[in-house]
Amino acid sequence: MANMNLTLLDDKELEAIGEALSSPVRRKIIALVTVRSYSILELARTLNVALSTMSFHVKILKNAGLIKTINSPDKRGNEKNVSQDCFDLHINFNKPFNTNKNIYSLELPIGSYSDFKIEKPCAICDKYNIIDDFDIPGVFYSPKRIKAQLISFYKGYLEYKISTYPIIDKTITSITFSLEICSECPNYNNHWKSDITFWINNIELCTYRSPGDYGDRRGILNPSWWPEKMTQYGMLKKIRVDKEGTWLDEILVSDVTVDDLNTLDKDFISLKIGIKDTSKYVGGINLFGKQFGDHNQDIIVQISFTDDK
Repeated sequence: MANMNLTLLDDKELEAIGEALSSPVRRKIIALVTVRSYSILELARTLNVALSTMSFHVKILKNAGLIKTINSPDKRGNEKNVSQDCFDLHINFNKPFNTNKNIYSLELPIGSYSDFKIEKPCAICDKYNIIDDFDIPGVFYSPKRIKAQLISFYKGYLEYKISTYPIIDKTITSITFSLEICSECPNYNNHWKSDITFWINNIELCTYRSPGDYGDRRGILNPSWWPEKMTQYGMLKKIRVDKEGTWLDEILVSDVTVDDLNTLDKDFISLKIGIKDTSKYVGGINLFGKQFGDHNQDIIVQISFTDDK
């Protein structure tokens, strides 16, 4: 069973989903198979529709990725069993990243930071457990950190280094990154503010004021062992630096441009995420990987470039 995460660029998938959900009968089929598996014949009888009509509805739902069918041999021959194949559907309506073909894209695991300076309370969790223990900054040196799915700390920073080897002879025109993030406090507090700052090559880009450390409901992707009373999910934030300035969720927030970042002839680009001592709200950070929170991603980076230098 999978979670489906789409953007406005996923035209084919969105059209299939739209068609699948446009019928009341198909919506009833989805509701039924969230409880148990059904044969196509059982579905037809339960919903009082012809068997051929039910087969038609099942095919549309299957093509959309919402259900799956498995052949089940019985005394009537091969009969298909229908079961749920999509637990959660998320559509990101933020403006999609630039679709220019001259883009270098990568996804940074949240545990792949190259440097850090943090203060406790702090913790690193992977998919299965807390790594070593809570509130020990030295754990952040552990090689097990590369598998991190949730990282939290009170203040300081994490630094990631993005290799520019594939675009070393190109002129960078924009740098965009997105990540799921929120404040950090004991347990959770939906109204716990935190000023989270972002830097590229040690140039401060902007600060996002996180409204809270969210825990009012369970995070969509959280593993079953994660306690209900703890942080559950964050907000997906997108930062872009281009020739015009710095944008936070498509709102211009700073006059720092890509030309200010000194990216020429560098082996890497440094990305820092942190809390400054001087911030008005020093409320910590929770950074989510693709197996925690609501969004199936780590830190996604896209660098637009031109061939001339």
